[in-house]
Amino acid sequence: MLQLFLKSLVIGLGLMSWGISHADEELLSNIEQITSPAMGFEKAGEAYFSPDGNMISFQAVPTGENGYQIFTLNLTTRELRQISRDAGTCTCSYFRPDGQKIIFAASPEQINAQQGGKYKWDLTPYMNIFEVNIDGTDPVALTEGPAYHAECAYSPDGSHIVYASNESGSMNIYVMRSDGSEVQQLTHTTHCYNGGPFFSPDGTKIIFRADRQAPDFLQIYMMDADGSNLVQLTDNGAVNWAPFWHPCQDVIAYTTSIHGHHNYEVYLLSISTKDQYRVTRNPAFDGLSTFNKEGTKILWTSKRGEDNTSQVFMADFTLPLGRPVKTSVNTNL
Repeated sequence: MLQLFLKSLVIGLGLMSWGISHADEELLSNIEQITSPAMGFEKAGEAYFSPDGNMISFQAVPTGENGYQIFTLNLTTRELRQISRDAGTCTCSYFRPDGQKIIFAASPEQINAQQGGKYKWDLTPYMNIFEVNIDGTDPVALTEGPAYHAECAYSPDGSHIVYASNESGSMNIYVMRSDGSEVQQLTHTTHCYNGGPFFSPDGTKIIFRADRQAPDFLQIYMMDADGSNLVQLTDNGAVNWAPFWHPCQDVIAYTTSIHGHHNYEVYLLSISTKDQYRVTRNPAFDGLSTFNKEGTKILWTSKRGEDNTSQVFMADFTLPLGRPVKTSVNTNL
């Protein structure tokens, strides 16, 4: 998926780190690097809080291995557990709202071997969604077949799962019941990628990314949970991806190349006013931001640490004046 996007991401992740924090990151405090090579990870990222905020799930490449696997980490005890098993490569973990299950996407081991150990985010064949207990036991396949099924998240009440798939021949957004039944296709494009969907905190909306305007140049979109009332939220000629809702519902965080493909950053966007606010200000890659249930903490993926590898970071988070404030989007912000 999206050669320019992947190329830009690699470039961004290749920058030297200038330290964990930046003086102008006023929305972030108590920044902490959560994962590191010392924990046995060549790289890690795309982390999500459990509903009670005591645990996170994330994907990481173990040292000496090729594919991403799914892990959980107890933030209090620092107990680390791999919950993906017998899979070639995995991605897109997400806690069920009751905290008892986790979903993630995984491909068979032989698929990873056929791809020479490279993690491919785009058309990985036989990538299917699994639900497991919080300790990784009792896996249940919710999708099946040779298509790509991934980028999955539960609805706030846990009754449905939204995800991306190319089973129609083009990448589109789907929703199904949490047991894998009653699959419905929500987007119906044939010329572009649609992916990375998340339900709004009240379950009535879905945000996602798509390159509908031009190949590889992702923008952020929003639609009703049934696929109606499509609204484009960004239109800046940059690559915009990884949207995630703040619990206040009016605000989303997203990752953007507005400052150049060498320097992805996290921004806030108010859906009602379209005002924006820059969150991260570090020359290393920053992206894939997510919030805890209260919106008081943020997780994101960055290469700002001393180890100069892509890892998971966490910080206390405060909305600016309760909401994003209007700024002009330029490279001097």
